[in-house]
Amino acid sequence: MAWDEWWADRGHPSEHDPGPPRNRRWGRLFADVPDYRSLGVAATGREAFRWHFGPMFYRGRLGDDEVKVLVVGQEGAQDESLSHRSFTGGTGSRMQHLLRHLGITRSYLFLNTFCYPIFGQYGDHLRDLAQDPDSPVVGHRHRIFDYVVERNDLQLVIGVGTAAKESVATWLRSHGVDADPRDLDRSSPGAVSPGLRAIGVLHPGGAAGGGSSAIRADFERAVRVVDRWRSDVPGWLAVDPDGVAGTVSAYRYGSVPIPFGDFPFGTTWRLGRGATSSNRKDEQRSIQLFSAAGRYNGRGDDPTYGSTAPGTPAGYEGEPGDLPYEPPRASHREFDRGPDPTMASLLTPDWPRVDGTLGHESLGFGPIHRGRHRDITMLVLADQGSDDDLFTGRACSGDDGQHLQAWMRATGVTHRYAILRVPPFDSTGASSSARRRWIDDPDTIGAYDAIVSELADRSDALDVVVAVGTYAARLAGHLGLEAVELRFRGAQGWRQSWDAALGILSSRGHRSDVADPSFAYDGGREQIPRIDLPYGTLRWQGSSGDRAVQARVDGRLSGDYYKVFVPRWVFDLAPGAHT
Repeated sequence: MAWDEWWADRGHPSEHDPGPPRNRRWGRLFADVPDYRSLGVAATGREAFRWHFGPMFYRGRLGDDEVKVLVVGQEGAQDESLSHRSFTGGTGSRMQHLLRHLGITRSYLFLNTFCYPIFGQYGDHLRDLAQDPDSPVVGHRHRIFDYVVERNDLQLVIGVGTAAKESVATWLRSHGVDADPRDLDRSSPGAVSPGLRAIGVLHPGGAAGGGSSAIRADFERAVRVVDRWRSDVPGWLAVDPDGVAGTVSAYRYGSVPIPFGDFPFGTTWRLGRGATSSNRKDEQRSIQLFSAAGRYNGRGDDPTYGSTAPGTPAGYEGEPGDLPYEPPRASHREFDRGPDPTMASLLTPDWPRVDGTLGHESLGFGPIHRGRHRDITMLVLADQGSDDDLFTGRACSGDDGQHLQAWMRATGVTHRYAILRVPPFDSTGASSSARRRWIDDPDTIGAYDAIVSELADRSDALDVVVAVGTYAARLAGHLGLEAVELRFRGAQGWRQSWDAALGILSSRGHRSDVADPSFAYDGGREQIPRIDLPYGTLRWQGSSGDRAVQARVDGRLSGDYYKVFVPRWVFDLAPGAHT
């Protein structure tokens, strides 16, 4: 199967969401999220939120005057936990289809009642926390909703499900609007923003309980109401430039995939395909991602895992006030916005396949790079070391990358580097000869050569090339690069190799980011810098060793099932425990 068969109706993998703009308050607002875990325990006497994989704050546009429609839900689920974006599972795909029918292809923003997933069902035990005007959750949510209005000409807000409809009504009431969550379309929220209208729909998740007919009818009702509002006020809720508003009679309740442009660069293509792609395991300690050929909950397969990836905090370095299962709070601006359009296109060519590769095509080829794309002094080509990259969207983010990070610091290079993975998809099941054929393929060489040439053109100070592993060294030779070679970590003699490379660099000199580098490596690791990872990445990701494990089915490694584990030291933290 060709790669692009998995892109249908989603755009191109080079398109991506860069995260909150740094010249606006979005990042600060999100970082001010209350301590949900402690609040939930205080309110209910037990763990009320699935805190282990952190919060998800939004999906959609955060630029000025980019949002016409605000969609509010209840909470995210496991797919959203993996993507760090809201509404990316089955419900998100249903809402995406509704918006597309309305001609809204881009000018939307998805938010939720709760930033964290909940245990069980929404009810009285969480209603006060969700709707009491004095609740920290409500205050935080209202500041975000108000900022949406401040930066945009918001015209429609849609509440999806009971909790969301109540949240919309609570927000409107805070502005003096008489709003009934059971009948939002009869409210008059013009006091919040001129021309603003509100409507609610049943939650698509209710179909599992036999309510599919009612849900379908309610979505059809919403389409009729919006169409009537458009007829009453010409120009209200204009379609997006590439959108086409469908007729009321043509609407059919359904799903469409989430655009690549709503995800961080490098996110596995499996997420947002139109249905749930993962499930929680191991009493909240893991989330299992399965390919298009896999089976939800393992029906038909019996995936087993040889490790629970306990990890250790060695190398972890948080900041005061941080929760290790959230993105940085104080340093909320430290994240990777992804490549510019030129580099993004170069990083996402139609890569050749490796015969016998395990990773299923539906998972994509996201984690090709990590680091900077201009003004670099060191270029690293590196063999695949773990499956962590599948969950971070960045190269060398597992235990191998954490050790490499410490080694690069020993050379004095802490910021001005670029890392390219060889290859950018899981090749653990391929034979050595098959990998060599892939490295020797003219299309492979041409794609990497274009990337390296662009990096060199943007980096006058580039003076060191490092090749980590056999295949990276082979590729460097094809590209005509004189590389300092490191044996793959764990291979026989790897420490001697890494120390010898430090000796080479210390004797010949190179441009470093710090004065007087030590050129001494103790064999340890350090966490991946937050500036290397996409917005929403949790503190524990890119630290504590390998966090991902590949499954075996019938005794053989499988490219259809992968788990990502919370480190045991994080899992065992008491509520309110900061770093």
